[in-house]
Amino acid sequence: MKIPPSQYDWLEENLQTFFVRVGVLCSNGIISAHGDKCSSYRDLFSKANIPFTHGVAIYLLTYCLPYSSEVRETADGRWVDPSHWVVINYDRFKDFLPPI
Repeated sequence: MKIPPSQYDWLEENLQTFFVRVGVLCSNGIISAHGDKCSSYRDLFSKANIPFTHGVAIYLLTYCLPYSSEVRETADGRWVDPSHWVVINYDRFKDFLPPI
């Protein structure tokens, strides 16, 4: 039985491709800086039929402009939970994500 790569392996290989496809320039350091924060979202992503690795990649967009302005505290002062932003926006980004 083949063991699937961890989300970190997939992110190291594919995150920059995804970011380029959605027009984001961000450092690979984003993976080590924020990738671990998604562990608690595994069940939420699963219930929304979002592959965990794809959910993590979209979550990492929340730290990059222009998408960072859509989450957490927005310009108009609204709080947008980043995990729910991922769920709401999965269809928006799924075609830009490399396969797992």
